[in-house]
Amino acid sequence: MKELRQSQSRCPHPAFTLIELLIVVAIIAILAMIAVPNFLEAQVRAKVGRCVSDMRAMATALEFYYCDWDYFPLYGRVDPTGATQYPARQNNMNDRMCFAGPAISTPVAYLTAVPADPFATQLQGPPVMQLVEYLNLEQHVGNFPSPPPPFAAQLIPAWGMWRMVAAGPDQDRGLDIKLNRVYDPTNGSVSDGDIVRCQRYPETHINPIAP
Repeated sequence: MKELRQSQSRCPHPAFTLIELLIVVAIIAILAMIAVPNFLEAQVRAKVGRCVSDMRAMATALEFYYCDWDYFPLYGRVDPTGATQYPARQNNMNDRMCFAGPAISTPVAYLTAVPADPFATQLQGPPVMQLVEYLNLEQHVGNFPSPPPPFAAQLIPAWGMWRMVAAGPDQDRGLDIKLNRVYDPTNGSVSDGDIVRCQRYPETHINPIAP
């Protein structure tokens, strides 16, 4: 009898029921749904901040270069086939990008290296495709055939003597800037538009007189 009472007094360790497990899994899933988008958004904001900072540093280097040489560094181009030409001697509306050449870092290191575009990692082509795009607009206008297209005369008044472009969170570089569509974080951290910096405007925003 004593042994029976002792066995009855021993309670087995409680275990989770299936319903309790499902509730725990559901709570974890809900927390993940909240946390993951916030984490990804923080990553995008960090990349945008880094890109803006890098473009600011490059803008300073360009102006120092001009002080020494009385002109801005020449740019090269990646043509539609992926071949590079430096310095660029012609324009093609289907060019894949324009890039800063070695003059900005060699022999005088106005900039250690042209900054990478953190949103261009998916772009295929030569290594320069992964860099922030750079355009010397005086050189660009001079490369148009004669007579130049009507919008050529508006490029320098609209942007100044140079322009830089990064893909932005939509990872589509080039088309947006041609449509004067720039990235604005107030539209959401992942929104359409390129990140732009030019001589005329120090921060990215819609250019009111862009062609």
